[in-house]
Amino acid sequence: MVVLQSFSGNQTRTIRDTIADVQARGYVDAIATGNPFESTEAFMERFEVYSTIAGFSMVLATLDGFPVGQAFGWPLDADTTWWAGLVLDPGQPSLEEFTAEDGTKTFALSELMVDKKHTGRGIAGVLYRGLLAGRAEQRVTWLVNPANHNAYAIYRHWGARRVGTLQPAWQGAPRFHVLIADPRP
Repeated sequence: MVVLQSFSGNQTRTIRDTIADVQARGYVDAIATGNPFESTEAFMERFEVYSTIAGFSMVLATLDGFPVGQAFGWPLDADTTWWAGLVLDPGQPSLEEFTAEDGTKTFALSELMVDKKHTGRGIAGVLYRGLLAGRAEQRVTWLVNPANHNAYAIYRHWGARRVGTLQPAWQGAPRFHVLIADPRP
């Protein structure tokens, strides 16, 4: 049975090694490409920044006491840089309207990962629902590498739709597709 544990940003300090280990097992194929952006070290550098953002929330999934997945994110406030570089697809609202944030409009799902040995068991869905449970934001957004066909298919199944593209400022970051969904599917 999958059990979820919730953590705030400060609480994640006690499980840094677990977070790094889950990332290494979940992104084993991406890490094998040799792209420095995909390395566990680069991931943990980003995680250190993310976990200090106000409202940061994380869920860790365990199976028989063993960590098998994690997801984390935070609400976007008025000063967010999340949308920097966003190119909206045709038919979307104006960029100004779309990116206006106040801390209650959008929850940014920064990462969702499952140990490769445990994929296909519904753990990603448990993490997704667990992270978003009880949230008040109007929408959830996340970035997906368009080459990650399996993840993309799952996200679409959850009701996500593409609204544009974005390349984060992190060194070596690829251009991602930007997805939006209702946080209460």
